[in-house]
Amino acid sequence: MNPTQPDTAKTAGTITVYTSNNDHRAYEVPAEGSDQTVRFSLDGFKARQIHMIGIPSAATITWESKDRVDGKPKWWVTFKTTHSPSSLEKNDIDQYVARNAKNSFVRTALGILVVDKSENAADRDTLGEIIVKVSAPRREPNATAPVAAPVHGEQP
Repeated sequence: MNPTQPDTAKTAGTITVYTSNNDHRAYEVPAEGSDQTVRFSLDGFKARQIHMIGIPSAATITWESKDRVDGKPKWWVTFKTTHSPSSLEKNDIDQYVARNAKNSFVRTALGILVVDKSENAADRDTLGEIIVKVSAPRREPNATAPVAAPVHGEQP
């Protein structure tokens, strides 16, 4: 089996999750400015560690537990990327949730900020879903938009 290269026009980075036996699943993240949301379900997979590379700036990434309480995840954490590309070193998921406070940058990452998280700690091997929202492209000023004419005596 030959490895395939992702279509770099459509993808930017990769999120890889690993079991305790180092089995893994890799998920491709949409490219910067794609204005896409993707959901990666980990049904039947006991992810212990996570590694994220090449994640575009201004993306929001949420990890949610498999376990639900009143229809909501038992634990969750939301990150925002602030660097292009952003990355997160391979480490235990429950430790990332436990050791990083809200409104703080993850120390073992480049450009990843914890913007929100649940009060509940993450139980080991219980990651159920990863949700990635990549922002829309930046809007350039419209060159044909009307510009206010200078008032008498003002310089343009």
